[in-house]
Amino acid sequence: MQSAYDLKEQAVTDTPVLVFDCLLSNGETEHWCTHKLTVGETQYSARVLQHSAFDIQTASDQGVDGSPRISIVLANADSHFSEIERACGWKGAKLTAGFLFYDLRNRAALTETTIVFQGICNAPDEIRESTFRLTAVNRMNLQRLLLPQIRIQRRCPWQFPTTPDQRAEALDGGAEGKYSRFYRCGYSADILGGQGSLNSGQPYTSCGYTRTDCEARGMFTRFGGIEFVPSAIAVRSYGKDWQTSAVAINQARYNDFVPMVFGTAWITPPVVFARNDGNLTRMEVLLGVGEMQGVVKVLVSDVEIPLGVSGTNMTGTGWYNIPTLGTRDGGFDLNFVDASGKPTGDPYGSLAYLVVVVPTRLNNGTSLPVVKVLAQGLKLPAYGSDGAFLGEQFSSNPAWILLDILRRTGWAASEIDIPSFVAAAAFCDAQIGATDLNGNSIMLSRFECNVVLQARRSAGDIVRGIRNAARLYLTYGPSGVLQLRVENTAALEQPGKPPYSNSTGPLNGGWPSYEFGDGSTGVSGILRRPNGEPSVVLSSRNIADTPNRFTVEFQDSLNGYQQDSYSMVDPDDVSLTGQEVSTTVAAVGLPNYDQAARILKFNLDKSIRGNAYIQFDTSVRALGTRPGDLVTVTYLKEGFNRQPFRVLKISPATNYRTCTITAQIHDDAWYADTNGQGSSTTGTGHQGSAGVGTPRPLIGDVVDENGELQFGVEELAATNSDGTAEANASVSFVLPGSVSASGPGMPLLNLVTSVGGGGSLAGGQTLYYGISGEDSTGQESSLSFIVRAVITTNGSNVTLSKLSFASGTTAFHVYRGTTPAQLFRIASNQPISDRFTDSGLAKQAIAPPDPNFDHANFYWRMELQPETAATVHSAMTVGNGSLQMSPNRYRGMTVRITRGIGAGQERTISGNDPTTLNVTPAWGLEPTAASFFVVADAGWRFAAQTKSSPVQFLIPNRSGEVLEVTGRAANVNDLECAPELSTVTRWQIGGAGTTDSDVPAAPFFGLSPGQRSATVELSGVSFPDLTNTRSIIAATLTLHYWDELQGLPGLTLASDISPADQSLTLSSAGPARPGDFIQIDAEVMCVQATANNGTQYQVARGIHGSQPDAHEAGAHAYHLLNKSVIAPFPPDFFGSPYSGNWSYSINLPSTRVASAELFVTNKRGNSGTTNICLTGTVEKGLRTLSGGQIDLTVDGVAAIESNAVPAATLPRASSVRDIFATVEQAPGGSPITCVVKVAGNAVAAL
Repeated sequence: MQSAYDLKEQAVTDTPVLVFDCLLSNGETEHWCTHKLTVGETQYSARVLQHSAFDIQTASDQGVDGSPRISIVLANADSHFSEIERACGWKGAKLTAGFLFYDLRNRAALTETTIVFQGICNAPDEIRESTFRLTAVNRMNLQRLLLPQIRIQRRCPWQFPTTPDQRAEALDGGAEGKYSRFYRCGYSADILGGQGSLNSGQPYTSCGYTRTDCEARGMFTRFGGIEFVPSAIAVRSYGKDWQTSAVAINQARYNDFVPMVFGTAWITPPVVFARNDGNLTRMEVLLGVGEMQGVVKVLVSDVEIPLGVSGTNMTGTGWYNIPTLGTRDGGFDLNFVDASGKPTGDPYGSLAYLVVVVPTRLNNGTSLPVVKVLAQGLKLPAYGSDGAFLGEQFSSNPAWILLDILRRTGWAASEIDIPSFVAAAAFCDAQIGATDLNGNSIMLSRFECNVVLQARRSAGDIVRGIRNAARLYLTYGPSGVLQLRVENTAALEQPGKPPYSNSTGPLNGGWPSYEFGDGSTGVSGILRRPNGEPSVVLSSRNIADTPNRFTVEFQDSLNGYQQDSYSMVDPDDVSLTGQEVSTTVAAVGLPNYDQAARILKFNLDKSIRGNAYIQFDTSVRALGTRPGDLVTVTYLKEGFNRQPFRVLKISPATNYRTCTITAQIHDDAWYADTNGQGSSTTGTGHQGSAGVGTPRPLIGDVVDENGELQFGVEELAATNSDGTAEANASVSFVLPGSVSASGPGMPLLNLVTSVGGGGSLAGGQTLYYGISGEDSTGQESSLSFIVRAVITTNGSNVTLSKLSFASGTTAFHVYRGTTPAQLFRIASNQPISDRFTDSGLAKQAIAPPDPNFDHANFYWRMELQPETAATVHSAMTVGNGSLQMSPNRYRGMTVRITRGIGAGQERTISGNDPTTLNVTPAWGLEPTAASFFVVADAGWRFAAQTKSSPVQFLIPNRSGEVLEVTGRAANVNDLECAPELSTVTRWQIGGAGTTDSDVPAAPFFGLSPGQRSATVELSGVSFPDLTNTRSIIAATLTLHYWDELQGLPGLTLASDISPADQSLTLSSAGPARPGDFIQIDAEVMCVQATANNGTQYQVARGIHGSQPDAHEAGAHAYHLLNKSVIAPFPPDFFGSPYSGNWSYSINLPSTRVASAELFVTNKRGNSGTTNICLTGTVEKGLRTLSGGQIDLTVDGVAAIESNAVPAATLPRASSVRDIFATVEQAPGGSPITCVVKVAGNAVAAL
């Protein structure tokens, strides 16, 4: 079969015809033409009486691509078309118009059919007696479609599949994939591998789109409705009384649309609701339809909120988490669960949302805050050069964005020329040279696009804006598939000769689509009018329609995606016309000022230097030429000799016999990558809200034993005029640097960090980085944008890339922190480079520059209970089993977690028992056994205000007590930084702030019977002075005792010994080993060696302070047992008021303690050991007994009798201290005798 492109060049051609194929909604197809034809197996009826001239164009007056519409008048005398209207209707039918050459004489098609129009039919425009007029709107006309498509509503917006075919498609989307109408619901319970619940063994065939229906069908994780609103609860804020929580609901959200985000951009997403629990406000924020790539930054009331980190106390800063980024199966907000732990909120199926938690100081829940999110938008399908699907990936490439929009608006993959999109995407992704805001050379993608769609707009306007931002346009290919092409130079746009071109030679390195001429050079194609003159019409737009200034707004990716604008003017044209004609470029999604400059210059060139249009008539030779193609025109009368023009519109007449072409003059120079680029710097900077912001928290200048920066504290003694002493504290801190207007500009860096191995950074944390520049005079710039690095594994490092510094910068500094609000310098005076790697550098006591800092306010409060390990803990409690607090002594006071898990949290004490504090509200992060806590005053007392360091103020003169000092940065309006983030430094009054330099001295101590039975109590641990006692953490007590339940020992002395004897002989072999202790009478001895098979001991006399004495033969030899216990102490305990009444109980029932040893341990080591001897009593030791009393009562007159009372059973074996008897009336004559027996054996006679 011949080519239509060859036939059109012949002097005499066969009949050109348009054939129409119309696919009805019932699946049947109608075929019409102006003639009765047979093309292949298809019969075309001669039904077309007339069709309108339809324009094929790149942009119509309505701002959409392609031909807007075609109107066909059909023969309907037999009511054929009327019957179809009654049966299934014409609305929605798909109309295709094709062109071919046809041999009417032989009734044969000479060429393949070339598609020139595709559209969707309306209902009949007009039905007359014999005619039927039908209008079809071009498929490419996206004006009829709106984006975003999804409304925020209570009912689920996802379409439920009702038939088996629909459920099969819902399983994985079928041929349409995720663009299937049924994919997001996905109910496919009766399909192998499907999801959902059956109804009595049968699939559901309908759905009410409610939460209840979705749960019944087993598809609730994909429920896309938003209906959950949390209930109000009773809460108690820190330091306040109980109240009902505030719940703010966005009632207007049901009139809004679910946002759509392409590329990376700032978005102000709708806040669904916010509820305050007294200290924190929890909210859900709808990001958009998914699946999205991620979130870079979150701002609440212009304060950056960090990403939540599990196991970290973040109540001071707030945090955000992402339950779902819009996957098919959503995710629940676990802040809201029922009593069984089941989530009560919405799953947000196929929707992306954030859970944001902020301190009450940012929002108290009575109103919805302004939330801004720098989001990475939708993941888009990507294809290889061969058209093979490569999967979904995040991209800001305008070609892939256009493809996604087309698929969402109903275009099937089979209707799209994927390779043309691949070629356009590759052109957009190509790297070109550019200059950043600091004047440094960088490489950028040629075209990118970052678009946020929140308010509903025409898809046609959106597509046009994206096209205009990247010089793209849509057109049909010869087979009727949709193509994406780039408006470009001749060499790049058409490097090879197209099959429909008549050109005989290249033009500027490329080939024109067709060459039209007046015949003067042998090239014709321009028709003449009946009077013989050429049909050429040259025109230009008037001054009012040719803007010489273009303006555009965009979010600049080179400057933190801040909102910016760019305006470009042609001064020569303004001077020439004497006026400025300004307009806004209809371009959306421009990513940076470089692309904005190139697009503005391109539009200026086309508006001013391209203000020359040509219109002429031609024949069927226009076939193949498409809007957007480059053609040449030779028209010597006007001096055109192969002058390139770009086709704007082609208007075919009936059956394509003639066409009218409208084109605009073209110049390759307009399309150069350097056209519009500038080399001058525009400068950088933050765009904050009006007024002064909140300063960053102060940092200390002293590193404590835990590696944390604390305020430096020194005590200064003074004497008042009346002779009384007072104490002053001098507190030092790090002053943040100032930012000078004459200093270097703000540095730039990539907002995405790179995390790799080979460092020492610990996993399970999120770090934030910023950089600043410094010039040769030492002036420091403002801090760059803060970037985030998520560290998942130990041994990691973080690389900051694409660093760019302003002119005059000679070095840079790097800051790092665990929150965006609190950063510490980790590297100073780094040589200028485009990257920096943090391998785990130590933080320095240097704060970043803070333009909001004006002064610091300092406060103090007293500690009431020293720092103690949290051996008792729960969601509502903290305590230590060794404490002996008076019940409810600390009610209303403050408990603070000082170290370990949950450090920094403060709660009000609602009550306490001897060992445990009850808190309200519950801990945000429950402490663990590795946590430490203190009890402090309920409120802070103002100390001083300062603009310099150190600051001095009066403190209580209570030697030994612990003082807490906090400093808060404030701006010029005295607005302070968050108290939760401010450093709190503990200081022991009386000079105990110095560290221990050696082991402690040997302690004093005492032992006594415990207040509880069967215990011995350690107390009175003290020292000659407090030197080296600050870091004492424990005392080790060793008790030497005899177990009285063993009765009297069977071993006795075989012979007398004098006070000077160093050996003794036992009545039989003993069990002692060297180092064991024995007690004879009141003397404690230490066995040095044994002889004669253990019957003879070599001993040291008078051990532990006992006195050597003479002992007679037959004296009992007690072989003493040993027990060691460790009593813990909090740091800074000794010298504090709490050490005066401290005691520690040891459970040791039914024993007699002969002696004890004690030593203490600080961070330098163990002290010397102190011994005490307890045998100097009548009982030859400290008896612990086991507690209890047995009363045996004889009723009536005493008489001679056995078993006078019933036997008493003891609960356990016990030692006896006293046995005594009393009578109510004394006897006369002779005494009363009473014998006490145990197990039938007499143990006492009274």
